[in-house]
Amino acid sequence: MGFFKSIPAFLELFKEGREIDNSATWKNRTIATNAVVALLGTLVVIGKNFGYDLQLDPETLTNLGGGVVALVAVVNGIMHVVTSSKVGVPSGD
Repeated sequence: MGFFKSIPAFLELFKEGREIDNSATWKNRTIATNAVVALLGTLVVIGKNFGYDLQLDPETLTNLGGGVVALVAVVNGIMHVVTSSKVGVPSGD
């Protein structure tokens, strides 16, 4: 139930002039997550080139890749806004 009570506070972070506490930590985590996703994608391609087969058809890999890219794009967009007080939706205050 505490999760639902924190939603308004989270939405406040999207207003211009507001940012999450310890934004440097969150930015570093976002960068690390992007690096891990890129590394995993690279390892799948390299593994396939060396004969390791994941038993996934091309359509499934395409859909999985598209989903991962979409998720990373959404998270990156959110993190850019909530970790900087210089961007965001005008608050009207």
